Amino acid sequence: MKPAASPAAAVSTQAATSDGARDQPAGSAVVLVDTEDESMEPPPRDYIILSLFSFVYMGNPFCLGLVALIFSIKARDRKLLGDMEGAQKHAYTAKRFNLLALCFFGLSIFVMVLVYAFLVSNAKRRRV
Repeated sequence: MKPAASPAAAVSTQAATSDGARDQPAGSAVVLVDTEDESMEPPPRDYIILSLFSFVYMGNPFCLGLVALIFSIKARDRKLLGDMEGAQKHAYTAKRFNLLALCFFGLSIFVMVLVYAFLVSNAKRRRV
């Protein structure tokens, strides 16, 4: 999403002199300057906080949080060096690994709940 463009600045320059010389035009000229700059796009996100969270709290056997953290650090380094395209690629990869870690974490919680429900159900049947 582009930020709202600021209106073009109008600069008035006086071309006539007080003595009314003939080689200079009389009156003023208006120069329009476009202030919209394409390089003012916001820098890409590096997802470092999400990567730390998935590394610390979402322990999974595939170490996806660690991989996401590495790519997040690479994205931050690229952003500091001014390589926005490289930073965007590393940030995209970090985001994908964070989402995979989140999916595996949710799936493991779901499986644990199912196993617990199955064990409780079997224990109740054996008592009866």
